[in-house]
Amino acid sequence: MTPATPQPRWSLQDISFDHIQKERIVQDQDWFYLLAGASFVESLADLYAHNLVAYYDDNPSAQHWLGREWEPEELQHGRALRAYVLAVWPDFDWEAAYAAFERAYRPLCADGLLGPTKALEMAARCVVETGTSSFYGMIQAASPEPVLRDLAARIRADEVHHYKYFYRYFREYQQHERLSRWRLLRELLRRIAEVDQEDSFLAIKAAYETHNRGQTFSRADFDAYRRRMGNWIQRYYPFEMAVKMLLKPMDLPRLLQRAAVPLLTRKARKVLAN
Repeated sequence: MTPATPQPRWSLQDISFDHIQKERIVQDQDWFYLLAGASFVESLADLYAHNLVAYYDDNPSAQHWLGREWEPEELQHGRALRAYVLAVWPDFDWEAAYAAFERAYRPLCADGLLGPTKALEMAARCVVETGTSSFYGMIQAASPEPVLRDLAARIRADEVHHYKYFYRYFREYQQHERLSRWRLLRELLRRIAEVDQEDSFLAIKAAYETHNRGQTFSRADFDAYRRRMGNWIQRYYPFEMAVKMLLKPMDLPRLLQRAAVPLLTRKARKVLAN
């Protein structure tokens, strides 16, 4: 029997786009590039989802959840962020910028980039959901505009929910694969190193070059942008929560976990804020 398709926890009609206080955010170009870039990445979720659905052809439950819940919710995040960006910056050619991002990023999403085992890919997805839930938690805390805070809170809640599903499926596969903590750690560190690198650069580059015709967005420009974001990260990023989520697949003994969290939190704060 095919599981019922779950109902979304919210819709675009729940977001008060007509009540956005534009004056609080419209002059801040860093917010523009951050939100436009995020809308592009979320809007390409169908590509990620199709790759994962094909990879988990041995697991109808996972395939159903990925295709019927995870993908629609990720695409809704993209539509909601797009609507917010265009409500605040209506002259932005979103479609042209998204097309430029998709052309640059699609070749990087090959099936071969998935994890070498089913459990490792689910653990890697936990890393990605940790990053996205933390990212939207930061936006929620840092936002100067109330409607954006509401939208970010809704997306963050979805990403935490997605993490729980990926973790559940990881545990199912781990019962059979019985990967060592060292093997898991290597995969988690590899995926952590990949998170928020090429996709962020290409998304912001597409937004910048569409918004500023004839100008080029370089790696040096991206590095400068990341340095400006360092202040937000230091003040608003939920470091401790992120570390706990990342460590969960490792299933560490309680005493070791308790000792590791503050040490890794301090390390993460230094790395991410630089």
